[in-house]
Order: sequence, then C-alpha cells, then structure tokens
Amino acid sequence: MYTHTFLNSFNAFWRLLWQLGCRDIQSRYKGSVLGILWSLITPILTVGLYTFLFSVVFHAQWGEDFRSTDIASSSSSGPGHAQYALILFTGLMLHSFLADIMQRATGVVVSQANLVKKVVFPLHVLPAVVVFSSVFQILVSGMVLLLALLLSGQGAHLSWVCLPLLLAPFVVLGLGVAWVLSALGVYLRDLGQIMSWLITALLFSAPVLYPLNTVSQKLGAYLLLNPLTFMVEEWRQVIYAGTWPHWGAWGVYAGVSFLIASLGFTVFAKMKKGFADVL
Repeated sequence: MYTHTFLNSFNAFWRLLWQLGCRDIQSRYKGSVLGILWSLITPILTVGLYTFLFSVVFHAQWGEDFRSTDIASSSSSGPGHAQYALILFTGLMLHSFLADIMQRATGVVVSQANLVKKVVFPLHVLPAVVVFSSVFQILVSGMVLLLALLLSGQGAHLSWVCLPLLLAPFVVLGLGVAWVLSALGVYLRDLGQIMSWLITALLFSAPVLYPLNTVSQKLGAYLLLNPLTFMVEEWRQVIYAGTWPHWGAWGVYAGVSFLIASLGFTVFAKMKKGFADVL
C-alpha cells in the first residue's frame, strides 16, 4: 500500500518538489557574492586542490587498467598525477552526495516545524528536497569532472551516456536514507552527531581513497556491503576504462535501492503521526 502511495504522491507533488528544491539550492548560497556560481566553483577548486596535493606532494599514481577492481595502486607507466587526483575526485564526489543527504536529512523536519502542523502539507517532500539539492550538486561536479578529463587529454567514451542511468538507483537509495533519517531526527536529536562518525566510516570503508584491489579478497567482500563501493567502482570503470556497467549487478543494486526507498517512505509515513506532539 505504501509503495503505491509513494509513487502516486510524487506524481502529485513533483511541482512542489521542484519549487522547494530550487529554493533550497538558492538559499544555500544566499548572501554570498557569487551566489549559485559557488556550486560550479567549489568542485573546480576541489579538483585543483587534489591535483596539487597528489601530483606535487605525494607523487601518487593509479595504474592504467581502470576496469572495476583491477585498478592498480601505483605504476610507473600509469596515468599522470593529475589523472590520479581526478580518479580520487570521482569517489569523493559520490561520497559527498550521500554525506550531504545524511547530514542535512536529520534536521530537515525539525527546521520546518511550522509546516508539521499544517495538515495539508505533504511532509514527505521535505527529505526529498534535500536529495534534490544534492543531485544538483553532484550533476555540477560530474560536469566539472568530465570537462577536466577532456582538458587533461583523455578522450570521451561512448559509455559516458549511461552515467545518468547508473546514478539513478544511487539517488533512489539516498531518498530512502533521507526519509528514515529525517523521521528519526525528530525523536533523536543526537542523530546529527552520530552522522558525522557514520559519514567518515562510509568514506574509509569504501574504495574512495584507495583501489579495491589493494585490500584482501575477504575484506573486499565486506567492503561491497558499503553502498558506495559498487557505485565508485562502476563510475570509474565507465568514465576511465570506457567500458559499460555490469548491468546484472546494476539491476540488483537498483532493486535493493527501490526496496530501501519504499521502506524509508513506510517508516516516515508511520512516524510522522507523532511529529506534532514532539515538535
């Protein structure tokens, strides 16, 4: 029943989601001199910082083979230092997307307490607004990444066209996480502090800062439980190796993501009945 409600509700309130999402993006940069341009400048500065850090300071390299877990940690014949930083940025970009949702979702309902008592307002849209804003940022970061790759001399791959489809289940997963955390955040005000630790744990338990093949096979199996691991590996494969995603694994990931989103909506729908009493 709730899955059916979930699909119908977003068909009815997508315009509200668009309006609130655009307003949220604008409010994040309100009062700054450059305004929304910071959404473009920030990933550019991040790419530049990591390029300097890893090319000048650490002299680090990745191997030439970017196929999934076959990425080598170092190779004298591998791609340049700047490319290493861009490979690193790919993982950090995906982590930042999920981290932003986790951090902001915990307080999104509490910060809009005035809307809770309005019976006609669809509260489930509030966590979706957080995801909307995060999607905007990752799309901008993705465009900066692809442009940087072209400027660094790497040719475009036909496989890049499937990046939006590859990202879709990750967004759905983020939506489910946002619904659960936003509902729990009303009752557990310390949840925001816990998120800081969980975000760090997600970063180091996924192959964001290191290739997956540098860890043991046993440990690697556990790392696959991290929702970031599959996405990071697939994105690097598609972007750098120019190969197509593993569609079978993508289908499983998409199915699990939709299940988590449906569960998250169910949890939110059940828990929102007590929001007004708590707030």
